[in-house]
Amino acid sequence: MTKIFISFLCVVHSIGFANDFIHVDSRVRRYPHFKEIHDLGYRIQNDFKTDKERVRAAFIWLTINMTYEPVIEENLNQKVYISFKDERAKHKQLRDIALNKIEKSFALRKGVCTDYSLMLNELCMQFGLPTKVIVGVSKTEINSNISENLIKNHTWNAVQIGGIWQLMDPTWASGFIDTRSKKFIRKHIEHFFFTDPEDFAKHHLPNNEEWQLLREPVSAKEFYSAPYYYPEFFGKGIALSSNTNGILKKSDETINYIYFDKLPPQHGMYYMVHGTGELRRLGFKKLAKNAYVSKIRLKKKLYKDHNLLTVFMDEKPILNFKIEDLTTNQFIEKNTK
Repeated sequence: MTKIFISFLCVVHSIGFANDFIHVDSRVRRYPHFKEIHDLGYRIQNDFKTDKERVRAAFIWLTINMTYEPVIEENLNQKVYISFKDERAKHKQLRDIALNKIEKSFALRKGVCTDYSLMLNELCMQFGLPTKVIVGVSKTEINSNISENLIKNHTWNAVQIGGIWQLMDPTWASGFIDTRSKKFIRKHIEHFFFTDPEDFAKHHLPNNEEWQLLREPVSAKEFYSAPYYYPEFFGKGIALSSNTNGILKKSDETINYIYFDKLPPQHGMYYMVHGTGELRRLGFKKLAKNAYVSKIRLKKKLYKDHNLLTVFMDEKPILNFKIEDLTTNQFIEKNTK
């Protein structure tokens, strides 16, 4: 693979949703240069009347103007310490630190996820909306033995409009890092604006499960043991069953199963084990109205030293699975259930 999306993931949303904001996006793309973030906020407030349009304008401005790149403080790994007598003093100091960080990133037009999230949060506050910077982890691997004590590596946003909280990630929506050149490549990813919470939970795990916005929150184990979702998976009418694990077993004796709860009428797919360079058709057996199962056999000798399988649809990757050896104990356990 020659590209890694910021935090190793980006997702594409349906074109129809983006079309709702063509007039907003078009106007924002013609904006002049702003020296202060609040000047940008005032311009957005004057140009757009609804909360949804204003949030969209702020979001799209960040994705087309900000470059994903650490500022000097991040490169030097500097830490900031504060001391305070009461909560009011604490809040003021934290607010001053946030504003200082926002001002630097806005002036330089570059930053990392924290900078993107703080700026979007600041603009939403200016619009008078309940808003939140959410801290958590982004999924960068498939691992069934992950610890519950995860190191937080990402931030994103939530904003309340009309009494409903909406999830956004302006960082991932802005583009990706090319692994060869190590340069940021700008590419707007629509999926990360007002993303459905169920889809968002496939690649973002907040520190506080409340911000999953789900009735049944996903655990860290469920999060990491699931397959890795690539861009075009979303919006294609595909739904994986909870019985589908992100880890496939390499064995001469057993078969791997991928269960789909829902597939579109045209669901031709291929898969490739990385390192082989060979695409193979993914077969399907119908289980119910729209439910299917696919079988994949990964023989040890044939796929020696290969540990990643990618599923393709319409010539684009949609899912990643990790390949592991099936030990003798695992084989006995699996076949005696």
